Amino acid sequence: MNGRPLSILEENEQADAILETWFTGTEGGNAIADVLFGDYNPSGKLPITFPRSVGQIPTYYNHLSIGRPFTPGKPGNYTSQYFDDTTGPLFPFGYGLSYTDFSLSNMALSSTTLNKTGKLDASVTVQNTGKRDGETVVQLYIQDVTGSMIRPLKELKNFQKVMLKAGEQKVVHFTITEDDLKFYNAQLKYAAEPGKFNVQIGLDSRDVTQQSFELL
Repeated sequence: MNGRPLSILEENEQADAILETWFTGTEGGNAIADVLFGDYNPSGKLPITFPRSVGQIPTYYNHLSIGRPFTPGKPGNYTSQYFDDTTGPLFPFGYGLSYTDFSLSNMALSSTTLNKTGKLDASVTVQNTGKRDGETVVQLYIQDVTGSMIRPLKELKNFQKVMLKAGEQKVVHFTITEDDLKFYNAQLKYAAEPGKFNVQIGLDSRDVTQQSFELL
C-alpha cells in the first residue's frame, strides 16, 4: 500500500507475487481479499515507472532520445548504461499481470502514409492464452522520429481495455490523426511536422511491436 513508486527489487526477488493496491479506502480490504482469493481477476496497469534502485530516479517511460542509447543484447561499449545494475526499470509504465496470460500478434497499419486531413487505422490481434477469463489494456504509443526538436522515445496516445474469455481473441483498432502527432515547437506553435513516425502497440510501454508511417 503506497502512493508513489518504491524500491522493491529485493522483495520482488523473494516474493511469488506482488499486489499493488495504492491507497484503497474503507472498502480496500474487501477488494484485496477478492483478488487474493481469486474471486476477481486483476487487470490494472501501472500509471508510473518503478525503478530498480533509488539511484535510477527520476525514471519515466517518455524520456528523450539520447546520442548513445543502450540496446539490450548488443555490446555496451560507449553507450548510456549502468555498470552495477541492469539498465531499465524494474516495472515499466503500463505494466501489470493477471491470473491469465495475453499475447499480441498481427499488428498492421492501414497505410504507410497519412495526409494532414486523413486518418490511419492501427490494428492488432489480442488473445487470452491462459485458462481463465480476464481483462487487459492494449496500449498505443507514437514516436516522432524526425521532429525539429528532440522528441520522446514514445508517448502514450490511446488505450483500450479488452475483456476476453479463456482462449478468445479479438482485433483491436486505433485511429490515428494529425492531432495525435502535434507538439509545441520552438515557436510555441502546437502543430505536427511532416516526417517519419513509429507506431508501437503493446501490453506495457517496454514490450511493444512497431511499424512506421510518414506524415505528408
